[in-house]
Formats: sequence, structure tokens, C-alpha cells
Amino acid sequence: MGLLVEYTIAEGKAEEQIAEMEKFIAGLREMADPGFTYTGYRTDDPTRFIGVFEFDDDAAKMRFLESAPFTAYRDGSKGRFTGPPATTKIERIASTR
Repeated sequence: MGLLVEYTIAEGKAEEQIAEMEKFIAGLREMADPGFTYTGYRTDDPTRFIGVFEFDDDAAKMRFLESAPFTAYRDGSKGRFTGPPATTKIERIASTR
């Protein structure tokens, strides 16, 4: 199970967003929880970013959503995001991973 998250950053906030994502990922790595993964992407539009979350199960999803790194990232995003992110449930059907 997973989520595709698409969000828009305020003009001039792209570098700040990248730095915050790097802190976010570092915090998730410290947790060393094998039940979920997160990958962040920037696009050719400097205000548009994409995140892909994958969870082994609902319990892993809840651990992620309740984690300190996610809470800090989410709460800090209010000044960078232009609005709430758009989320789409996704399911992996093929991968090279």
C-alpha cells in the first residue's frame, strides 16, 4: 500500500523545502523502521514536489504518521506549502526494487 503525494511550494521556497526534506529523511533513517519507505522528488517546476510513501501494512502507516520526523516536517511545512497536498492511494504492481 502506498500514497502518491503532490504538493506545491511557495515561490522562492524550493531550496528551503529540499533542506527540510533532507532533515525529514535523516530522521526517518534514524528510526530504522523497515515497515515503510519514503522517496521525495522535485520536478522541472521549482514549485512542484512529489512524495511516494510505501507501507507494509496499516500498523506501519500509523507508525509513520505518528513519528516525530513526520510530525516535525508536517508542522513546519505550513510556511512553505501553498495549500494542502493532493494524495492518491497507490499500489505497487511491479518494481525493480
